[in-house]
Amino acid sequence: MPERFAIVGAGGHAKVVVDALLASGHEVSGFYDDNPALLGAEPVLGVKVLGGTEDLPPGLKKGKGVVILAVGENRVRYRLSRLLSVPYGVACSPSAVLGRGVRIGKGSMILPSATVNIDTILGEHVILNTSSSVDHDCAIGDFVHIGPGAHLGGGVVVEEGTFLGLGSSVIPGIRIGRWSVIGAGAVVTKDLPDNCTAVGVPAKVIKTRGEGWHLA
Repeated sequence: MPERFAIVGAGGHAKVVVDALLASGHEVSGFYDDNPALLGAEPVLGVKVLGGTEDLPPGLKKGKGVVILAVGENRVRYRLSRLLSVPYGVACSPSAVLGRGVRIGKGSMILPSATVNIDTILGEHVILNTSSSVDHDCAIGDFVHIGPGAHLGGGVVVEEGTFLGLGSSVIPGIRIGRWSVIGAGAVVTKDLPDNCTAVGVPAKVIKTRGEGWHLA
C-alpha cells in the first residue's frame, strides 16, 4: 500500500532512496536536513528540502506518514534514531528481489537490483545498497550498511553497525562483529571481531577501535 514518506538527509544516498520510493508508487513529502544551507534546494526534481529534523511533519505520530533516515553513515543513522521519536517505514526498490520468509526491520532501505534470499533477517535501519546480494539464512544487524555490489554467502551474520565496502564479499557461514568496517573489494574468509577494520584478499584486520567508538 502506498505511503507518504518524509526523508531525513538530503545527500546522494537520500536521492537514491527517494528515487526508489517514487518508483514504488509512494509519495515523498520532502527532505529534512539540519544543514541550513540546503533549505529550499531540490535534490530530486519536485522534492524539496523543507527544513531540518525539528520541522518534520507533526502528523507523523498520528499515522499520517513515515520517516526514512536516508543517511549512508551508520553512526549518524544510529544517533538520529535515538533523537527522533517518529514512525519509520521501509524503502524497497521495485527492482529488488526478496525471497520467501525474508523479514525486514523498520527504517531499512533495499535499493535497486539488491537481492535478499530466503529466510534472511534484516534488522532496523539497514542499507542494502545497489546490486548487493545477501544469500539464504543470513542475519543482518541494526544499522548495517552493505555497500554497492557487495555479496554475502548463505548463513552469514553481520552484527550491529558494521559497514561492508563496495564490492566486498563474505563466504558462507562467517560472523562479522559489531561496528566494524570491511574495505572495498575485501574478501572475508574467517570470522572478524567487533570494532575492527579489515581489508584485502583475504581480509585481514589492520585496526581495532575501543568499545563505543561509534558514540564519539
